[in-house]
Amino acid sequence: MEYYFKALDEKEYGPLGQAQIRDWLGQGRMDGNSQVRSADSDDWSPLSGHPELSELLAPSRSTPPSPTPSPQADVQHYAPHRGALILTFGILGIACCFPLGIAAWIMGNNDMQQIEAGMMDPTGKSITNAGKICGIIGTVLAIIGCGAQLLIFALDFSQM
Repeated sequence: MEYYFKALDEKEYGPLGQAQIRDWLGQGRMDGNSQVRSADSDDWSPLSGHPELSELLAPSRSTPPSPTPSPQADVQHYAPHRGALILTFGILGIACCFPLGIAAWIMGNNDMQQIEAGMMDPTGKSITNAGKICGIIGTVLAIIGCGAQLLIFALDFSQM
């Protein structure tokens, strides 16, 4: 049997066979509330009101329903960042203990690589980078300070 379909703009399409109706349902051009009439009738009614077409409204058994993602499906699990520890080491490296500056520089560099690779929590990127920079500054200041001490020692030794 063939049918006519009335779109929302009141245009009529048809005659349509069941295969065409099935395709249009799949494309979203029609639904159960779409107005249809059989080719031998002038009475419009919802597609769901035609028993012979109601089976077309049921999802196809040949294609399994798409699984609905769980709310946690988008959550990515990252390794926790160590930004606060690295920043603390960096500040202490500047203030008093240059080996902690070296540790902050190395740890910060490694953690930044992991953050950029998507393996570590990206929320710690700025604090980790700040700690790394403090570690670099602390290390450079320590090297300059040690160099100055060696220079002073060498000058004192040469005057003896």
